[in-house]
Parts: sequence; C-alpha cells; structure tokens
Amino acid sequence: MNNWKVLLVVLASAGLAVASCSHPSGTGMTGTGGSNGSGGSGNCPVGSLGCPCIGTTCDQDLACADLGNGNTQCVSTTGTGGSTGTGGSVATGGTGVGTGGSPATGGSPGTGGNGPGTGGSSATGGSSATGGNPGTGGGPSGPNLIANGDFSQGDTNWGVPNGSPSSKGVQNGQYCITLSSSTGEVIVGWGGSTISANLSAGVNYTLSYQASASAGLSEFDVHIGQAVGSFSLDKDLGNDNVGTSLGTITHMFSLTSADSQAGVAFLIKASGGASTVCIDNVSLTAD
Repeated sequence: MNNWKVLLVVLASAGLAVASCSHPSGTGMTGTGGSNGSGGSGNCPVGSLGCPCIGTTCDQDLACADLGNGNTQCVSTTGTGGSTGTGGSVATGGTGVGTGGSPATGGSPGTGGNGPGTGGSSATGGSSATGGNPGTGGGPSGPNLIANGDFSQGDTNWGVPNGSPSSKGVQNGQYCITLSSSTGEVIVGWGGSTISANLSAGVNYTLSYQASASAGLSEFDVHIGQAVGSFSLDKDLGNDNVGTSLGTITHMFSLTSADSQAGVAFLIKASGGASTVCIDNVSLTAD
C-alpha cells in the first residue's frame, strides 16, 4: 500500500514537470518575441536600435529610453530636423547704400527617429543679412561730350590747328603725331564750328584721356577753350607727364563763365630727338 502512495507522488511530480515545460515560450509581459519580451531578445540584439538597452546604455550612439514597467528600448535621438534657414543675400553696393537681405526664417522642428526617439532640435534661422557697403560710383555720370573721342570714326572732329609735325593721323585706333625739338609746339585739337561742347559755369567736369610718347617731351599741356571765334582760354589744366606706354590721365575742373562752344587742345613739344605722341579715349563729362 505504501508503495502505491510513493508511485502516485512520483507520477504527480512528473505531471507537474511536463505541464511546466509545455508552457509557450515568449509569453512574457511584452508579448511573444517583442523587442522587450523575455523571449524576444534572441531576434533583437540588446543595445541595438529598437531593442532592449544594455542596462541603461546602448550601442551606435543610441539613447536608452525608459518605456515604464521596467522596460527599456534603444532609440535614435537624431531627428530629421528642418534645414537651417539661409540668410538673405548680401546686397551689392550699387549707387547709394546697398540694402541687406531679409532675415532668414528658421527650419521646422525636426521629427523624431524610430521608436520613441525625441524630435530633432528646432532649426535656428540664419543670421540677418547685413547690407552691402555703400556702392562706389562708376565713372562720371554724364554722357561724353567729346564726339569721336575714341577715334572709331578716324580723325573726324580732330586736327592740327597749329604746328607742322612730320606725320599725323589715326594709327591703330589712336591719333598720333611725330615731331622733334626743331618742330616747335604742335597743337592737336578737337572742336570747331561744326562740333563743340556746351559747358556751364559752376558745374564740375571731368576730362580723361590716354597718351604715350616714344621719347621725352618738354610740354604736354591741356587746355579747355573756345573752339570758334576768339579762341579764348577757359581753363589751363596744366602740363602732364606722359610715359612711353599708353597711360590714363584725368583732370577735374569747373568754369567761372559758361562756354557754349568749347573745345579741347593738347599743346605738345618734344625735348630732344623725334618723338611719336599718341592720344586715345578722350572723354569730357559732367559729374
């Protein structure tokens, strides 16, 4: 009888063991194979994105998020934030002070990564664009009062009213004369009864030209004066230093008396041997 009791106890224990072994795996608190279930860690390596944390840390620069009830998950904290706003273009200085671009607007707040990741930081707007420096003006604003100042029409409106150079005329787009010290003073002039410049009193004017001389000169004086009638001098702009290569020379002046028929004269004299003197790009403008 006692043997039967022992046998019943053994069979009951074995039944309990079978019942315990037949319980389905992965029926933990978070479901079968879930990222945080006790049975799902085999398919979701701890420390990886969407998987349980390694304690309170994660791999791959991931953050450990507390899901409550003792559950954790590795999440990405890098949201896809809005693009940083670009500032307005810096204004280019034209005439007057350039105006700055409009202040840039910030990008939209970033959206969260996978899982309960936090959203990216709101994009900060670009710095307000600063205005450009005051623009430097170009050349004189008025039109060129010297018609054919670039000799694109040959020697039209130009001539030698005084002196006898050994040669004169347009060469390679420049008006050139050849003279020596024995030639004396030669005047190359623009303007006459058919063409002249109307200059007002008290107005600022700019005379600009290019010149070169193959040998030294004792005189290269520039005059503004009447192109017809008495040929009175309006303004002596002085003796300029002309080099062997084409260089630009500029004069600014104003007249005390108006001249409605003004012209330009270059007074040239060689200092030694023969010298070829060339003039180009003559302009007279009101500022």
